[in-house]
Amino acid sequence: MLALSAVVNGILYGGVLALLVLGLNLMFGVVQIIHFFYGQLLMVGLYLIYVFTIWCHIPLILSCLLTVGVLLLINTLVHVLVVKRLLTADLINQFLALASVMLILENLCQAIFGTDIKGIPINLPVMNIGELYFTTSNLIAFVGSLVFAALFYIFLNKTYIGLAIRAVAQDKEVAGFMGINIYNIYIVTMALGGGLVGIVAAFFTPIYSVYPHFGGSFTLISFIIVVLGGMGNLLGGFIAAFIIGVITILVSTFSNTEIGLIVSYLIFLFVILIRPQGILGAKVSR
Repeated sequence: MLALSAVVNGILYGGVLALLVLGLNLMFGVVQIIHFFYGQLLMVGLYLIYVFTIWCHIPLILSCLLTVGVLLLINTLVHVLVVKRLLTADLINQFLALASVMLILENLCQAIFGTDIKGIPINLPVMNIGELYFTTSNLIAFVGSLVFAALFYIFLNKTYIGLAIRAVAQDKEVAGFMGINIYNIYIVTMALGGGLVGIVAAFFTPIYSVYPHFGGSFTLISFIIVVLGGMGNLLGGFIAAFIIGVITILVSTFSNTEIGLIVSYLIFLFVILIRPQGILGAKVSR
């Protein structure tokens, strides 16, 4: 029963990770740039919810909605000021510039909030079915993540903007010939990526407290899931998120969190050595 509980909680955790990496995968697939401060944007979202709720006394749900809007604007602003100028730059220049944004966000949060852990006290019960136990907060996050992932799938496949995003991701040159404004699609994609991070921050609020270096681990785990599933492949990232979620929680249950993460990293390394394009990524001929 302990192993079964670990698998169930791993599936719940994987559902949240699937929504987390959806934005990262989308931005890479369309803009073709790796979002190195993705986890730090999540950290900023958690801090914003804390500020709106605790400092400004705004209801939690409204605070979450405001945070989605603010992160949407922040990610769009970073694209206009930084990413736009790096689209044709060398990978090392992209890495250094976006890593600088990452450090700016971390140090800015530390300067404002200090090094203390901040969180909103939300007491949700632990649920059980017989001897199977799981947390209500993880269940809410799991269900919410699946709902938003489904809505996003409908958006990409049933709306003009969604179809334009898919067209740009598949072939920018052909999409341009069809009259699609590539730069506007970049802006929309980055805005959506920021908004998705805000949604994840809302679901993370009952689960995690936040501190200035909170985002680093989620940047790493998001990048691992995206590469494991196949960079730019939304379905592959979705599957990889559940694989990493289940393995991390299952191993952590019988050892500790660090060992769980180490096993996940080893699986990632093995897949990269055997299948560099990831689970569902297309093989690129050289």
